[in-house]
Amino acid sequence: MTNNSFYYAYSPNLYRHLKALGFRYICTGLNESTMRQFWQYERTPELSTALMSYAENKPAK
Repeated sequence: MTNNSFYYAYSPNLYRHLKALGFRYICTGLNESTMRQFWQYERTPELSTALMSYAENKPAK
């Protein structure tokens, strides 16, 4: 698998959204530079659809 086979989520809100939709992460860890937690997912068409839906519906900052 290549690095393009994975998606890394750094947003706790996105993590909760994906979890609510039934997606399971492969692993979680901390970015060495920022010490922010991330969740690693396998890229699938279903994940892409969920990410597009999240982006379209998340509140503006």
